[in-house]
Amino acid sequence: MSNSAPSGRKPSRDWIRWILAILAALVLLGLAWLSLSTDAKITGLRNVLSYKLVKGLGGPRLLENELLGALAGTVRDVGGKPIAGAVLLVASPLGQTFTAETGSDGSYHIVGVPPGRYMPVAGKRGYDDALSKRCAAGLCRKRTVTVRPGTESQGVDLILSRAEPPAIVVDDSLVVSTTVEVQTSAPFPGKARRTYFTFERAGLRIDDCYLYEPIEGEGPFPTLLLVLPGPVLGWEIVPVPFATQGFSVLACYPLRGTDIDGDAADLLTALEYLRQGRLPFRGDPERLGLIGASYTSLHAYRLLGLTDQVDVALVLGGMADGFAFRHDVETGTAHARAPFDLVLIGLGFPNSSPELYFRYCGTKTTTLLLQACSGRTRPFVLTPLPALPPHPASL
Repeated sequence: MSNSAPSGRKPSRDWIRWILAILAALVLLGLAWLSLSTDAKITGLRNVLSYKLVKGLGGPRLLENELLGALAGTVRDVGGKPIAGAVLLVASPLGQTFTAETGSDGSYHIVGVPPGRYMPVAGKRGYDDALSKRCAAGLCRKRTVTVRPGTESQGVDLILSRAEPPAIVVDDSLVVSTTVEVQTSAPFPGKARRTYFTFERAGLRIDDCYLYEPIEGEGPFPTLLLVLPGPVLGWEIVPVPFATQGFSVLACYPLRGTDIDGDAADLLTALEYLRQGRLPFRGDPERLGLIGASYTSLHAYRLLGLTDQVDVALVLGGMADGFAFRHDVETGTAHARAPFDLVLIGLGFPNSSPELYFRYCGTKTTTLLLQACSGRTRPFVLTPLPALPPHPASL
């Protein structure tokens, strides 16, 4: 009598192999997506995991006491025309930077580069920053270049595309309050006419912009765009003295968090309302100064890259160089407090994510400022503010 086959048959070994192969393929696809995705949250997660892994293995591998190398290539626009005056940069894992500018033929040479793998990035005012990469369906693979001791790596070419200016649209969402007179007593006593206004742009009501103007005079006064690091009314001791000295001051507090581009478009929209005479404005928009401080130094740098309206710019206490700050943190000469320490880790190592630091690199922003404000001939007078009264202790 033969034994009958059991009713519940177990999967064959072939089926098990197929299931394991499918699972392995899904894992590989997931890792590829994690490695190549351009989504901001995935990029941050990837950088944090990479940072912890590298640090767990003893930190970035640095080749010291070896002959230095060099990089050479060209920078062109999408039509193949050479671009002069572009800034080229590569960075070490610790944030040390090596830079050069392109000549009239678009060529560049970065010398004195320690051996290692780098990701060149380039930028110029009026163009989007660029690095070498291939993208498809939201996934991008960045191109790296290896610098070897005593040799020059050639053919590292980049293409810059013209930056598309943000769409500035003024509409009927503008609401203007009654102009009132305000005054401050310290650090400089002063009085000004203040007009509050709000407007809508890109799904958000911009409701922390104020116009400050002199009490007397018909103008036209030179105009200051003052981008404050906190709510305007809490910083009124800044715009009122400027208005007292004869400036029309547009003071705004950015509202979009880390969306610097969105904030910049909001500021340009506020300026456009002034230009069109939609507010009681006695300023001259053709004589425009820009002031950013602390966090809003980032907005000042971005505005310089988006508009040629600025005649003079002043940045106070801001991030002068993202690469240098990262270098100081990595070498222990500076400390990043929580939660900024996690933000810094989320940016990734400067050699693998240079584009995230490049926008606020000292070399680039200095060149950007010179390109933005050089050759301007319109007069812009900064009148000295009155001296502070003597401190009681000195009397």
